Amino acid sequence: MNLFITGASGFLGKHLINELVDHYETIYVLTRKTEIKEFEKYKNIFLLKGDITNPNIFEDLKNLNLVAENCQHIIHAAALYEMNAFHEDCYLQNVVGTQNIIYLARTCKKLNSLYYISTIAVADNSIHFLEENSLPKGLKFNDHYSKTKYLAEKMLRDHFHLLNCNLRIIRPGIIVGDSKTGKIDKVDGPYFFINAIKKYQKYLSSIAIVPLSFNPLTRIPMIPVDHCANLISLIIKRDNSSQYIKTFHLISDEIPTIQDFLEDLCRIYNLKIKFFPISANLISNTIFKAMGIPEEVIPFMFSKITYDKTLTNNELPEIFLSKYSQYKKSLLKK
Repeated sequence: MNLFITGASGFLGKHLINELVDHYETIYVLTRKTEIKEFEKYKNIFLLKGDITNPNIFEDLKNLNLVAENCQHIIHAAALYEMNAFHEDCYLQNVVGTQNIIYLARTCKKLNSLYYISTIAVADNSIHFLEENSLPKGLKFNDHYSKTKYLAEKMLRDHFHLLNCNLRIIRPGIIVGDSKTGKIDKVDGPYFFINAIKKYQKYLSSIAIVPLSFNPLTRIPMIPVDHCANLISLIIKRDNSSQYIKTFHLISDEIPTIQDFLEDLCRIYNLKIKFFPISANLISNTIFKAMGIPEEVIPFMFSKITYDKTLTNNELPEIFLSKYSQYKKSLLKK
């Protein structure tokens, strides 16, 4: 079996490669780079230079034929993931890039499955329950990343009838660092608050109460990167040849509320501060800005969404082993 993957040099992508490299004869990696040091030890990985925003994807069109003739699986993990990125950049990477992957998939003669790495952010705060196998309608997003990932997933669903293969849509939660080491490549989600606490620990030690815009009952739908990569690899290894759409919500079985998370964070850093929940307003928004937290994060602090995991729990019982209580020390560590 041969695999073509986009986004392999990203945080999740590198972990995916490590999970899958022994299970494929050849893995073709789309990259803008001439080398990826982490992959040099693997003899069955071949770098194909290109860009998903290019209609032809590959710089050398011979590689288009190479993938089309030989690959049974495609993993599309490349995306622009920045909460405050410009719309045109997100649209080009997330929507146009996915469109080009659809065109590529249609040319593949032996393709069994297309695995698309989506996100649970395809639902906005008007939704209280996100089902696995559908997309909600009439949404109003507060950031361009979420909107363009929604559009990309919708495009895949709408054009599934043109693909002669399985379509597996994988919606990870907020991907945090390795469950054992805590290693992370970028600041995102809970790390905005972790970094703020680290930066202002000295000043916060003398403060008793800080008003903060959040709903204390809102849960943080996270999953460590190693757990996420392992679960995706299991989806792929266990897949059958039934040509239909499956959607998986990859979120730890046990996740904290924002209140729990903030209390754990203060406990780790020996702070007696209490965060007092208030509604969003100009003053609290200023506090977020001072803490280095993008304003696009604020709506997620009030989310009431819960996530359908019926299929995920049935096909991936290993997800029950992913628990915040077991990896929170590595997540929150100094």
